[in-house]
Amino acid sequence: MGPLLEALPSALDADPRLVLILVSPAEGVREELARLGISAGERVLLRSATRTVAGGPAALRDVRSRRDAGVRVAARLAREGDADAMVSVAPIESVVAAAQFTYGLLPGATRAVLAAIIGRQEAGVVLCDAGSTVGVTADELAQSALLGSAYATLRFAVDTPRIGLLGPREALSDPPRRLADELLRSLDLNYVGPCTVESVLARSEPAGQDRAAVGWSSAAGSDRRLEVAVTDGYTGDVVLSTIRGVSSWERRDWERRDIAGGTDAGLDPAWGTLEDPDVRGGTIVLGVDGVAVHAEHTQGGSVDAGAGGLLAALRVASLAVRGDLVPRTRAAMAILVARRRALAGLAG
Repeated sequence: MGPLLEALPSALDADPRLVLILVSPAEGVREELARLGISAGERVLLRSATRTVAGGPAALRDVRSRRDAGVRVAARLAREGDADAMVSVAPIESVVAAAQFTYGLLPGATRAVLAAIIGRQEAGVVLCDAGSTVGVTADELAQSALLGSAYATLRFAVDTPRIGLLGPREALSDPPRRLADELLRSLDLNYVGPCTVESVLARSEPAGQDRAAVGWSSAAGSDRRLEVAVTDGYTGDVVLSTIRGVSSWERRDWERRDIAGGTDAGLDPAWGTLEDPDVRGGTIVLGVDGVAVHAEHTQGGSVDAGAGGLLAALRVASLAVRGDLVPRTRAAMAILVARRRALAGLAG
């Protein structure tokens, strides 16, 4: 709880309208808040949770069976209207499970989708799915595209986000992606075609540092950029893990040069902020009837990274609530429902 509590004064200062309900099984929280100059009962309320939920394959089972687990208590507060959103540092599988089980899926959705931002805030890409599923169908890839597009519209303030279907090179495309490509072309989306990870990374580079090789297939122009990359959860998690691993190596290299007094001494100023690639903060669960955001930092990460992940998640949750993300995603799913009915030959 240490990094989380240490981040609270910054979170409260950053948003004067923010009120936090802290759900925790830990003892001594009230005393720790007092040490930080926070009076429990004003802008920070306390709720008790007697159990926790581990991550992994058993997360959904444990979430269902442990009503008094912290992630269930937090999700229930949001569902019942006592909170506007849930932000959790619990294992990501348990956050997804609690959101899906407690909030319920939106009409037309068949599973929850994780959306993470790759790259810097001003040139990022929404990655869907970022790790909540393994097997995936063409219809579920279309769900991710619609949900991710609604989120990107809000997050990046763009009217028609450009969407790419992320996978290997065209010669290795699998049947679900080929079917999804056809389905996405039939929907009212700014779909630009299949893409590879190079195009995602090119979009996430800061201005003036675009990569020379942009890995679009022949279906898309080489000068296009993405706001949304749609893929299955397995591929999405591999992409995130790779980016984070490379970013960790680059950060250590920066530190070595700093210690040695090299010409590039000093850390990249992006580290430790919302754009920090070492922080997996602000990963949001889409396709559920409520706002749920996961905050996490890499194993062995610094206290600052842990606090940064929480602050990023709080910002994402506030944006989602104030920007009416759930109604937006509900409307997006209605598009797919109408398309399903049309394919089935049903009216309306």
